[in-house]
Amino acid sequence: MVKPSETSIKIASNTIYQIVGKVVSMTITIIATVLVVRMYGREFYGEFNLMQTFPALFFIIVDFGFNAIATRELSGNWEKVEKYLGNILLLRVGLALLVMTLSGIALIFFPYAAGLKFGIYLSLFLILTQALYATTNVVFQVKLRYDLSTIGYVTGSIIIFLSVLLLTYFRAPVMWVNFSYVVGGLVTFVINVFYIKRLGVRVKFAYDKDLVRFLFIQSLPLGLMFIFSQVNFKVDSIFISILNLPARYGLNNTESVGVYGLPYKVFEVSLVVPTFFMNAAYPVLVRHMNESRERLKETFFKVITALSVGGIIFGLIGIVIAPLIIRLLGGEPFSQSVPVLGYYLAFRSDNSYIACLFCP
Repeated sequence: MVKPSETSIKIASNTIYQIVGKVVSMTITIIATVLVVRMYGREFYGEFNLMQTFPALFFIIVDFGFNAIATRELSGNWEKVEKYLGNILLLRVGLALLVMTLSGIALIFFPYAAGLKFGIYLSLFLILTQALYATTNVVFQVKLRYDLSTIGYVTGSIIIFLSVLLLTYFRAPVMWVNFSYVVGGLVTFVINVFYIKRLGVRVKFAYDKDLVRFLFIQSLPLGLMFIFSQVNFKVDSIFISILNLPARYGLNNTESVGVYGLPYKVFEVSLVVPTFFMNAAYPVLVRHMNESRERLKETFFKVITALSVGGIIFGLIGIVIAPLIIRLLGGEPFSQSVPVLGYYLAFRSDNSYIACLFCP
């Protein structure tokens, strides 16, 4: 019997840590979705979906693949971690504030109701909280300590859950239900910073122009790919919210976003396993690349095989379970969501699993 290598154990354990955290997060996301869907209906769930989609469309600009470059560099030279962490944090906060301002200005020209616009303005703070959270993960990814990241992530998710539960119980406006995610993101960041310090890393805000230029140049191909990929994933809801839709469906724009957004949320949740698998595998791929070309090819083949098989299996299962999932989450008002979910699970799963090769 072949014993698993230390590398395999590290990848598996860090993948499991992330899956545990994401199971908690997914459960909370599903509960929050059900609460909003059941208590607010299709139209307000459509607004809720837009409040989450709008900032998500722009967050990838702030991310820009900096973590992948930092992981590559720090895997071979850990002594630079404080310098990298501080500069990436400054860079991302600056970009986040710029993107929030520009997207807020752009929102003025969208044909949305005043309440929906205000909710989206509040949601733009998700760009900042996600930037902070992603930056702290550089340390955990290089050190393969996703157990610590999971603690912060789960705690933030619990805060979101309690806030959503309380706000939906009192039928608070859906914009404040959505704002719970901003609060949870801040809590996650604070806890992550605490654990980073426990690992002996301090955040030093010493701006290094050469390092920032290096990060931008090195991240450019990956960052552009991320931007186009994110637009491909998110812009459809925006289009549905502003375009003239066929009257035969009997839905207005925000209801249509809700009917489309529910199955898409399920599809997004399904992608967490391959994404976290690649987050754990990426540092190992970098190390094996530095060791030899053959070692990299061997590891890469194992990774892509696992992703391909997983995508095919999940897609086949998705064809069968799509009606049941929609019935459980949304009930009869969301019956039009069934074919949308069936399409995504059956025909997009395998491609999306392979695309997770570029998720880090």
